[in-house]
Order: sequence, then C-alpha cells, then structure tokens
Amino acid sequence: MWELKRKIIYTLATLVTLAAVAVFFLRGVLFPEPTCFDGKKNGFEVNVDCGGVCNLMCAEEVKPLWAKAVYASRGLYDLVALINNDNINNSSKEIGYRFTLYDSNGSVQNIYVGSTTSPLDGKFPIIIQNIPLEKVPTNVVVELSDGLHYKVLESPTSPTVRILDKRYQTGSVPSVQAIVANTKRLEINNLPVRALLYDANDNVYAVGQTIIPRLEKEGTENIIFTWREPLSVVPTRINIYPIFNPFQSLGE
Repeated sequence: MWELKRKIIYTLATLVTLAAVAVFFLRGVLFPEPTCFDGKKNGFEVNVDCGGVCNLMCAEEVKPLWAKAVYASRGLYDLVALINNDNINNSSKEIGYRFTLYDSNGSVQNIYVGSTTSPLDGKFPIIIQNIPLEKVPTNVVVELSDGLHYKVLESPTSPTVRILDKRYQTGSVPSVQAIVANTKRLEINNLPVRALLYDANDNVYAVGQTIIPRLEKEGTENIIFTWREPLSVVPTRINIYPIFNPFQSLGE
C-alpha cells in the first residue's frame, strides 16, 4: 500500500514539475507581454494597445450629432455643432474640429478650424461666433479629430461644475443669466461656458458663449449671455454647458 502511495506522489510531483517548466518556457505564448504600442491586442489589454496595464484608455467614439449656422446679427452668423461623448472616465487632451460650409451647388463656401476640450459622458456644443457671411450656407458639416485618451479623475455622477439657475430676459438686448457652481475644493481657471436656445420646434436658433476667468473652490459665479438684436422668439428650452477640462482634476 505504501509503495502505491509513493508512486502516486512521485507521479503527481513529476507532472506538476513538468507543467511548471512548460508554463515557464511557454509564458510568452500563454501570457504575452503587452507593449501598448505594437498594434496588437495582447497581454491583459482590453483592446488594441489600450486598457489593462496600458496608460492609454480604450475610448468610445466622440462624434457630431448635427451642425448648422444660426443668425447672429446683420451679416454675421454663428456656427454651432452638437457633439456626443460617451466616454465616462477618459478623455483626450483636446479635440480638433473642422467646419465646412457648402453652398446650394455643393461647392465649399468656407472652412473654419479650431480645437476644444471635451467634457465627459454627454452632449456639448462647439461654437464659433460672429462669422461674416454674404449668404447662408445650404449645408454645414463638422469633422472631429480626436487624440489619444487617458484616464481622468472627473466623474459624470459627481461633476465638478454645475449650473444652478438660468433665466431668460427679453427686450432690445435679450439675455440669459445663469449661476455656475464649483462643487469641489479645486480652483478652476478660464472655464468656457456655452449656451443653446431652442424654439418651439426644438431647433437651436441662438447660441452664446463666455469664459469665467476664475471660479473659486466651492464657489459660484453669475454669468450673462447677451445678443445684439432682439431674438425672433422666446426660447422654450435653454441648455447651458460648462466645458470643464477633466484633466484639471489631476492638477493639470
């Protein structure tokens, strides 16, 4: 009996040793090391060269929903595009954009380019104001160029910046006033804030933007958007978007 037990123990020990040696020599095949820049999905990467142990995060596509030109004042128009960002914990340092305006013949009328910060998890507008145009473009197309995405500390469920109040004032110089609140113990500098006004058909007919030079820790700031001319209708909906840079949560 003891002889049989000893043979079983020796056999199991030999098998374990052989398995360990095999794993050691085949570790590169069984557990490939992610290089995070080899153009392949390997190791513990979630996707090609991103996620897992890589500094780069796997990102959802940031894409435009629509773009248009809206009347600002005589001879001047504002370009606006609404962008959707489904990323909840990662962002690129900036997103490049390109507005292309087409006339009724399908010819390119004008091109405007720039870059913007991308807030997390939701919709936000890109606005270029006071563009001189001789005629309204028939079609406006916006294209985005997103960069590499990195993990950020900002959380959509507990945003750093909130809009506490907003109200519209009609008149010869119409305006929208709002209160912007900083919910964190983090000073914010040069915060862009953008506004979209919607009519009864849920179409954007006026836009505005401003910059808060400094928003104190856990502080609030009153802001105001104004227009040069009376607006055609009273807005049925006003959306205000603080364009908070999620990398500021990292002290950048």
